[in-house]
Amino acid sequence: MSKPKLLINLNILRPPLTGIGHYTLNIVRELLAREIDLMGIYQGAFLTRNDIQALISRLQTSVEDARVSQHKFRKKMITLIRAIPGAYWLKFFLQSQKIKNRLKMLANEGYVYFEPCFVPFAYPGKTITTIHDLSFIIHPEFHPKTRVDYLKNQMVKAIEYSDKLLVDSKSVLDELHQYYSQSKNKSSVLYLGVNQDFKPYHAAESQAILATLKLRYKSFLLSVATLEPRKNLLRLVEAYTQLPENIRNDFPLVLVGDSGWKNTALFEKTAELFKKKQIRITGYLSDDALKKIYSAAKLFVYPSLYEGFGSPIIEAMASGTAVITSNYGAMAEVAGESALLVDPYSIEDLTAAMLALLSNDGVCSKLGEKGMQRAAQFRWQETVEQLINEAMR
Repeated sequence: MSKPKLLINLNILRPPLTGIGHYTLNIVRELLAREIDLMGIYQGAFLTRNDIQALISRLQTSVEDARVSQHKFRKKMITLIRAIPGAYWLKFFLQSQKIKNRLKMLANEGYVYFEPCFVPFAYPGKTITTIHDLSFIIHPEFHPKTRVDYLKNQMVKAIEYSDKLLVDSKSVLDELHQYYSQSKNKSSVLYLGVNQDFKPYHAAESQAILATLKLRYKSFLLSVATLEPRKNLLRLVEAYTQLPENIRNDFPLVLVGDSGWKNTALFEKTAELFKKKQIRITGYLSDDALKKIYSAAKLFVYPSLYEGFGSPIIEAMASGTAVITSNYGAMAEVAGESALLVDPYSIEDLTAAMLALLSNDGVCSKLGEKGMQRAAQFRWQETVEQLINEAMR
């Protein structure tokens, strides 16, 4: 039997990685561990298997401090580019023109093209595309208008060009069928995995990041999310302020993530908590620091209003930390019965959930154990096995 031939778009692999970047990286790592014929597209060039391995190695060996610096610079550049009318479309058009002839050659050689990030190039061979979520339709207020317009325009073409569509959850699959009926006979769920480095760490292993943030092991609440409206952090902070003063003193709230956008009200709400040292906003953290802080938290609270999958939920569970998350959509689907589910629009529910777990160590520990069992069901090996099976059909 001949080896599978797979062509994957790697343009998203630019440090520091986004959520879709981590998705792509983990899939590529698994593909490289298998006997398949692998090619990549990266910044207008075509990469062999050895080239892809070198790219992954550079990503993995990047100096963490440099990555943080690169992240700040890249964020400024992205903000400037988004302000240019038609920037998304122009970038995609130029890339398409540069590689179209080589794409024809690879299609003739039998390569299946996998697009991990919504919009595939026009490929004359079999095409598999991942659509991570439909937030740009369901909650357009959560995105810049330029991105919404671009994705709405491209989605019909993406569905037309693709032989198979993969989505991150059943919730997204239902939405896809609702808004794009032409996707019904060519779409299915491909659940994400969780990196094995997300696991419980001892207090000593977490000491470096805890000392930097002036935190104590298992004595703080954590949320990992971009500081933007979709993540519902303003309500989380409002719910946290309803906790008794002594609990807030003993368990500060730590918000990890990019500054995002439309977060002025959030920073205003946290000002008083800063003075009391009851909150930390860390900004971007290195991958290693992130894994350690997940494990060191007493609770992980993720009241997002919309997700395609919700990787932080599974990452926290794999780290042995009890999770509170939203009671609908992909959040509830991914968490299953292994998290405390709440109405994310209810400040009272959020407060009650945090208080219930903080006041009962036994329940909190049991929930953490259930979360680890749940997280073990999400494996990148199985994700890639399903992807390869789709490519071979």
